[in-house]
Amino acid sequence: MLDAILNLLFPVTCILCQCQVLERRHGPVCPGCWGKMSPLPRPICMQCGMPAPAIEGLCGSCRLGEHAFDYARSLLVFNDPIREVIHHLKYSDRVSLAKPRGRLLRECVEQEGFRGNVIVPVPLHRQRERKRGFNQAQLLAQATGLEVNAGILKRKRNTKSQTGLSRSQRALNLAGSFHVTDQRIPRCVIVLDDVYTTGSTVHEIAKTLKRAGVDRVEVLTVARVLRSEIP
Repeated sequence: MLDAILNLLFPVTCILCQCQVLERRHGPVCPGCWGKMSPLPRPICMQCGMPAPAIEGLCGSCRLGEHAFDYARSLLVFNDPIREVIHHLKYSDRVSLAKPRGRLLRECVEQEGFRGNVIVPVPLHRQRERKRGFNQAQLLAQATGLEVNAGILKRKRNTKSQTGLSRSQRALNLAGSFHVTDQRIPRCVIVLDDVYTTGSTVHEIAKTLKRAGVDRVEVLTVARVLRSEIP
């Protein structure tokens, strides 16, 4: 009934297909387009969450100890529809997209066995956040309804965009980019971001947090780029 009234007074167009959104469960994305989002295929690595159909337990990277974080999960495969949704959130000021994604992220925390009870959004450098007007990771974190501490971690270098960089270039670009501002931090935190690509960002953050005394760093993202898609 509420959707029907809102549709009459304030019609909303789907950002993906431009049809009218009659059911607003997913914000300005119609149910048909939301149905094109793909959950991560199972089984997955028990640590980093990468789909690993031929491997039981840990993937090769986690067996080699390549990740500083302890646990990671993502909601969706980073395909074209979710790429466009995230692009609208970040660059078109469609902040209403954060709330329905936040609800799904909270469900993931509750269902996937996360231990942390404080979310730390991946920070933007202050110049980039000032230009954009918000930090999309912080919007998503706040939309979960869970405890958020955005003051623990800061980005001290305004690094260039990670888009188009290789795995090794990403790691080099991010080295030494973050610092902890509050030493009274929880022993276990959930680092939240929009997309997990190579894991370079959350790896660097996990190293920074553990040097400051955090025992366990967990990672939660809306989407994940499959290994076959990483340059």
